[in-house]
Amino acid sequence: MTDALRRDVRPEPEPARPEDHPRVFTRAIVTPPAPPWEQARAANLDARHGAPLPLPDLVHRVRRLSGWAPGRPGRFAVFYVRAAELRGPFEAAVEVEGQTVKVAFGQGGASTQRIQSLAAVLLLFGLTGAVLGAGAVMALNARAEATGQLEAAEKLAAAKLAAAQGFHRQVVQARDLHTALGAARPIADVLADLSWVGTSKTPEARVAAVHWKGGVMAVEVRGEDPPFPASDRRLERATRPLRPGVWLWGVGPRSAQDASAPAGAVR
Repeated sequence: MTDALRRDVRPEPEPARPEDHPRVFTRAIVTPPAPPWEQARAANLDARHGAPLPLPDLVHRVRRLSGWAPGRPGRFAVFYVRAAELRGPFEAAVEVEGQTVKVAFGQGGASTQRIQSLAAVLLLFGLTGAVLGAGAVMALNARAEATGQLEAAEKLAAAKLAAAQGFHRQVVQARDLHTALGAARPIADVLADLSWVGTSKTPEARVAAVHWKGGVMAVEVRGEDPPFPASDRRLERATRPLRPGVWLWGVGPRSAQDASAPAGAVR
């Protein structure tokens, strides 16, 4: 009975041990600074050309050891196993340049390769989006700069137009003044009379307006007090105010002696 039981009981198979897997050979690869897809392509070419045996006798995997950064070389590792020793899928942890890297061969290896390919594609899309975003930002900045230059040009043109209009008004006023005076007296006499008003009035006098026609000058003054203390010209106030608090004062012409003095001079 015991022998029969012994014959029926079969020993359970032992779990696979790491040493039962094929031996994994590894080699580090460094690529020049380049876009990530170019670095991956260079690493794959190096893995094929630098294989220790003909490629039909090997199964290899390429893994990136460090993340990609602009201007930085790419660090990769290539793992080889003999095709004749590969009995089925397996995963191994291999130390490369001080770090432990897990690499899968067989079905798991193919899945890993697909994941790596998908990651490369996603990275490419991300870089493309970043480039397009940077282009959009540059376009917006250029548009804002162009708008600012256009606004500055419009302000400058408006300022020049206002200056031209002001000069035109001055020309029209001078022409109208010359027409009003006619040939009776030169413009210098008018300017001399206006200068006399400004320099001869009392500090308390508040002149509201000056009227000049044909050599006759009248001044509108607020208040009843004489606006000019000088006696070189005759002053005469109107009998009635022009409006409440405002009186009109007639100013006689300068005497012959005063007329011979330089324009604007006051005794």
